[in-house]
Amino acid sequence: MNLKTTVCSFLAVLFLISCDSDTSGLGGSLTPEGDAITVTSDSCFATSRTILCPDSIEISGTGSILGHFTENGSGTTIHAEYITQLSCMEGFTIPDSVYGIGEHQFPQQVIDQIGDQKPFYANLRLYYTSFFGDSSNTMTIDVFPLDKMVDVKRRYYQDTDLSEFYDADAQPMASITVSAWNLQNADSLRDKSTYYPNIVIPLPDSLARFILESYYDPARKHYFDGSKAFMENVLKGFYVRCTHGDGTMFYIDRSVLQVNLKTVAYDEDEEPYLESLMAEFPGNSEVLQINTIKWDGLDTQMADNGCTWIRSPYGLLTEIELPIDSMRDEVRVLNSAQLLLSSAVTDSYRFKPSQPSYLLLIRKDKLRSFFRRNSLPDAVESFVSGYSTKFGTYTYSNIASLVETIYSERADWKKQNGGDNDAFQAANPNWNKVVLVPVSPVMDTRRTIISYNLDLRMHQVKLIGGSTPIKIKTIRTKF
Repeated sequence: MNLKTTVCSFLAVLFLISCDSDTSGLGGSLTPEGDAITVTSDSCFATSRTILCPDSIEISGTGSILGHFTENGSGTTIHAEYITQLSCMEGFTIPDSVYGIGEHQFPQQVIDQIGDQKPFYANLRLYYTSFFGDSSNTMTIDVFPLDKMVDVKRRYYQDTDLSEFYDADAQPMASITVSAWNLQNADSLRDKSTYYPNIVIPLPDSLARFILESYYDPARKHYFDGSKAFMENVLKGFYVRCTHGDGTMFYIDRSVLQVNLKTVAYDEDEEPYLESLMAEFPGNSEVLQINTIKWDGLDTQMADNGCTWIRSPYGLLTEIELPIDSMRDEVRVLNSAQLLLSSAVTDSYRFKPSQPSYLLLIRKDKLRSFFRRNSLPDAVESFVSGYSTKFGTYTYSNIASLVETIYSERADWKKQNGGDNDAFQAANPNWNKVVLVPVSPVMDTRRTIISYNLDLRMHQVKLIGGSTPIKIKTIRTKF
């Protein structure tokens, strides 16, 4: 054992001897007299109002909403239509020959099999998981080809004028009258567990011919090398609208162009036979879908000061003004702040929208960037709460970090600009305002939430607020 080890061991023994197991006075010895910490639990009160959903919220997601609906009693109406681009996957191929295209003619025995069938044709299928409204209501759907490319670098919002992308003076490429019950399909098909509801819109045979002739032309075959080349040279996309019918809103999951074709194949004996195939060009996450949604008759709910309203899609939001100075000051630090929002009972009527499943609470000035960036709530400036069917509430268990952030921002601004609270508020009119927005989660293949989109489904909720202050339960520490 060397000298350094001996000295260290000796000092350790002295330290252990000096320790006393009685620590009852430890806390008091660290806090000077007169500096006691006080923890209080009380309530503050916020104010709220109903506002229109800003037009500047960016469209996101691959789903769309389509239809026209007038609400019983109030007469409020909503109308929704959309445009969709179509993707062409890299490596796209179809058989070497298609009957009736160019010089491709089948052996006579195969031609006899075709008979009265079309050798090729195209449909636009609109797949929907669900809908809102009357299943027996009939509506007419029109389809137009786009004559202008949708610019992927441009940002589009729900008030985009879709007429810039198609010829509004032309007749539609196709029209069909359908209902949500979809009498196009047989009962035996609809009763299957694998049935995916869809609306089939037959398109002109000339479109199928043009697509197939483009593919088989050596000078144009590169148009199918990817989505960009396909949209620039073959088909830019479709505009889809509802022109007649009132009472149904379809929640469209996917819009898919299907080109059906017949080719010749050969069996083991080299005998030709008929084979039917289908090429698909879907609207998906790789391309854009842009919805426009127009409301009429929301003024009554906007003017209802006895509560606040939320209506989706893109209808009404609730804005809350947080009482920052009642929650946080120079001597009181906010440890916890619980915001509980209670829903009020509304009149019952046929086809009443349900409450939003999730509400995003976010700073008003951060709303636009949140959806542009496909963000997740950060528990600092944005929070998500699910609706409690048992209690009829949305609960944000702790928004203290939000209050602290706002309080610090104001302090920093005054330090940098030399102004007072009034000057800060004049320069930042939304400094203490948050909004409540219906959202739907976006999940990956492992069912993990990766972002939130604006909820495009029909929802409404009436919240206790307006002229009635909203209680915020707080726990604060005073030094």
